[in-house]
Amino acid sequence: MQGYAKIGKGVGRDEISRYICGVGAEGVDEEGLTLRKRLMTQDTICLLFVVLTFGISLTIGWFAIPRIVIIAKMKRLFDEHNSRKVHKGAIPRLGGLSFFPAAIFSFAFVLGLRYHYGYDVALALQLELLTEFLFVMSGILILYFVGMADDLIGVGYRNKFVAQIFAAVCLVLAGVTVFDLQGLFGVGRLPFGWDSVLTVVSVVLIVNAFNLIDGVDGLCSGLGTIILTTLGVFFLYYELYVYAMFAFGMVGVLIAFFQYNVLGTRLKVFMGDTGSLTLGYMIAFLGLKFANLEQTVFITTGLGESSTLALLFGMLFVPIFDTCRVFVSRISRGKSPFFPDKNHVHHKLLKLHRTHLQSTGILLLMELGFVALNFVLAEWISWGVTWILLIDILLGIGINMTLNRLIGRYGRELGEHEVIQRP
Repeated sequence: MQGYAKIGKGVGRDEISRYICGVGAEGVDEEGLTLRKRLMTQDTICLLFVVLTFGISLTIGWFAIPRIVIIAKMKRLFDEHNSRKVHKGAIPRLGGLSFFPAAIFSFAFVLGLRYHYGYDVALALQLELLTEFLFVMSGILILYFVGMADDLIGVGYRNKFVAQIFAAVCLVLAGVTVFDLQGLFGVGRLPFGWDSVLTVVSVVLIVNAFNLIDGVDGLCSGLGTIILTTLGVFFLYYELYVYAMFAFGMVGVLIAFFQYNVLGTRLKVFMGDTGSLTLGYMIAFLGLKFANLEQTVFITTGLGESSTLALLFGMLFVPIFDTCRVFVSRISRGKSPFFPDKNHVHHKLLKLHRTHLQSTGILLLMELGFVALNFVLAEWISWGVTWILLIDILLGIGINMTLNRLIGRYGRELGEHEVIQRP
């Protein structure tokens, strides 16, 4: 019953029943046509609210980020040049300070406008949304302040790890969990308790993946833009406009940041841990909501039985596969998985004489490729999520082996100032 999920006040269950069940190819009455026009009009207005959220966030980003850079330079809050850094000179790494305020202000302000003008969220969704966003805001704030402290004075990875666990528990309390694996390795609904454990592990992994892949200009923000745009489009399609507003509220400030991070010279800035932790957590929340889309009130996706999880794997594969591969490599060499090195996939591309912009472009195209591949395999060929994940992993291993061979033949050693090494 997709129609009911997005209807505001003034439209009741009886009208919805007539809209869904009483409108056929023949015998459409005047009341049914009127209701359809009202719903179409409301769809358009709700879409405009999403666009407005994106626009406000983009504007805040364009306004705030250069001022953050100026203040950081005045106060000498730099990402100082040392043997582990890619850049030359002092560049602020506080761009991520703008992410949370821009996304939340645009989302909250436009949602307030919706209620003010009578376009309420469906009553059946309101309690669920309130519970979710109260806990999500709590989790984001934990990571936002920990990331800010790390960018300013440094925070040990153990403390960051504990903060990530607390933030993940917030999602469990919000009821946003991995409770259905949709047939992955033959597993469906998870027993109570195991879903919470798997959710905490998944959220911590996603947050760390985005924190660790932030190694060359534009990569983390570019991946985040692709993933959140994809999720936002699906939420729009299934008329979950509130979640679409949240997604595009983050996309707006990411695009503004991308400009200063990639194209900036005098006002160049990095997102820092404040940005990467916040971004990873928002993606984890919206990704889990998308994976469990069928469980959202009154939503029937029409996708295949395991398509949402397969699509989510495609969106997250590049950062998560790289993180898992690097962790396994470090552990196999007897080192801590958080020991910094130059073994991430963007390091490999730099060793092959690619520039930072070229490396980012290649990995963003790879990201789009995995999303498209998983969609085709899940929807058009109707493969199960297990086979799709195995194909993704095999492709990831093949790409890594190919890069290693090319590096052995044509590669070079990276200089000590070539890369940002993440733990």
